[in-house]
Amino acid sequence: MLQYYFLRNLSFLCCIEFAGVNLYTTILFYKVSDLLVTKILLMPPLIAGVTLAVRRWGEGLGGWIGGFPWVAGPISFFIALEHGASFTISTIPSALLGSIGTTFFALVYAIASSRLSWLPTVLLSYIAFFIVALASLGRNISLPVAVVLNVVVLTGVLYVFPKPKTKPDFKKQPLYDIPLRMVVATFFVIILTQAADFLGPTWSGILTPFPIMTSTLAVFTHSQQGSDATARILYGLLLAGYGFVAFLLGVYWLLPIMTIGWTYICLMITTMIINGITIKLIR
Repeated sequence: MLQYYFLRNLSFLCCIEFAGVNLYTTILFYKVSDLLVTKILLMPPLIAGVTLAVRRWGEGLGGWIGGFPWVAGPISFFIALEHGASFTISTIPSALLGSIGTTFFALVYAIASSRLSWLPTVLLSYIAFFIVALASLGRNISLPVAVVLNVVVLTGVLYVFPKPKTKPDFKKQPLYDIPLRMVVATFFVIILTQAADFLGPTWSGILTPFPIMTSTLAVFTHSQQGSDATARILYGLLLAGYGFVAFLLGVYWLLPIMTIGWTYICLMITTMIINGITIKLIR
C-alpha cells in the first residue's frame, strides 16, 4: 500500500493495493480549514463596501475609507491566528517598511497614470513597491526609526502628490465590476496569508501592507474614469496612512497583553478615530 499525504489544508489519500490482478483504488479528499473559509467569506463584502462608498461619496472620501486597514488588518489578524502573537509582532518593523513601499506605489501610479494605460502603470507601481521591499531586506531597523521614516515619507509624498486638474464625470459601471474586484482582492489575501509559513516574518511583514486594496481601486478607477479620478482616490488612501501606522504600533504593543480578537477590535476603532483627523484634508 502506498500512501501520499500532502497540502496543509487538503487531505488527500491515495491507496493502491495490489492483490494478484486486483486493483483497489480509494481516493478520499478535501478538507478546507475554517480560517480559509473565513477569508473567502470576509474579504468580498469588504471590497464591495469600499467600492460602493467610492460611488456614493466620490473618489476622495471613498479612497480615504478604502485606506483603512480593511485588507492589511485581516492579513495581520489571520497571521496572528495561524502563527501566534510572537510571530506577528516580529513582522511589525518590516510591515512599517512595507507601508513605505505602498506609499511610493500610490505616487508612481498617480504620476504614470496621466501618460500610460492601467497595465503598464500598475506594473511600474509594483516595481516601485518591490524596490522598497528589497531595499528593506537585511535592515535591522528599530521600531521608532521605522515609524519616523514612515511618517516622514508619507507626509512628503502627500505634499508633492499630483493635483487633479478636472473633476471626472460619473460613468455607469459594468455589472461584473464589483464581483471582479472581490475576486481579485480575496485571491491576494488568501495567497499572502497562506504563504506566511514559507515567507517567514520579514517577508510576511513587508507584504502585509501589499497594495491589494490600493491597486484594485486604482486600476479599476483608472480604466473606467481616468487619471484625475485615480489621483483623487489614491490621495484619499494615503491620508489614511497615518492611521495604519498607529494600527501597526498597536499590534506591536497590545498583542502581548490582550487576546487576538480584542486587540484587533480595539485597533480598528482607534484607527477610525485617528483617521478622522485627516478627513478635512480630502481633495
